[in-house]
Amino acid sequence: MRVVKALARVALAGALGFGLAGCGGHDLPVNPYLQLVPVSPSGQILGPPSGSQLQYKAVLMLWFHQTDANHDGVLTRDEVIADADRSFDLFDLDHDGSITSAELEKYRLTQPFRAQPHPVTPLLGAQDRAVQPDSVEALPDGASYQGSRVRLQVGLDPVMSADTDSDFRVTREELRAQSLRKFDKWDADHDGKVTADEFLAAMMAPFEALTKSSGWF
Repeated sequence: MRVVKALARVALAGALGFGLAGCGGHDLPVNPYLQLVPVSPSGQILGPPSGSQLQYKAVLMLWFHQTDANHDGVLTRDEVIADADRSFDLFDLDHDGSITSAELEKYRLTQPFRAQPHPVTPLLGAQDRAVQPDSVEALPDGASYQGSRVRLQVGLDPVMSADTDSDFRVTREELRAQSLRKFDKWDADHDGKVTADEFLAAMMAPFEALTKSSGWF
């Protein structure tokens, strides 16, 4: 197990180096209370929370290139469905054709990138938050965050929110459908393909709206 974890760390480090070279630009500063969590459209946590936008983008681009099965530089609906199927098979621990919140929690507790609770200190208080694209809501026009009173609205779980019939279970078809809804949002020109630029723009949009409204940049 130690060997596997060590190899995983080495692989991630190499992937980050590759991704950083391909992302370009500069690593913009973020508020120390905001940690970006790279999450796939099907709900896989892809890396640890990071205050670095450059690292966040690198991990997302690693997922993009891995999901691009024919390596043509774009994602298709079929490739996104295949990714949803891979995630579903991992989450459905009892192989009964559906995912429950208990199964999802059990799976996540075995993963190296599960969120770690932050200790409450006089400096941080309880306002530190880790957020992901599906759980960030921009502030209303004219509103702003005040000093240490940082509050981020946390939305639905990226997997369990696929439960459209409210039976507290997510089926394979529901997870596929949710991934495709995200794909359609990324596909800005509606050509049935998602480029790396379209993907990154969509994934960064919630954070850019949040930081703009909060005055962090």
